[in-house]
Amino acid sequence: MRKDGLRDGVWSISRFKGLGEMTAEQLWETTLNPETRRLLQVDYGSIDTNATQQRFTMLMGKGEAAARRSWLEEHGNEVEVDV
Repeated sequence: MRKDGLRDGVWSISRFKGLGEMTAEQLWETTLNPETRRLLQVDYGSIDTNATQQRFTMLMGKGEAAARRSWLEEHGNEVEVDV
């Protein structure tokens, strides 16, 4: 956001566990408004379709909290984030 010229203090970063936790205004501002939303590609590298499906299920699926936590503890420091 700094790269886009927004001053510090006029924006904030929030975390919601699910879209149902947001008010209609927050959902519009963060997700639906095409003028302000940002879409970023997620790349898993060179893994096959089956491995991609398994990874996505582990990261997003219900009942996968233990596997997700274990994976994040092992690999969480490998991510490259430009926020």
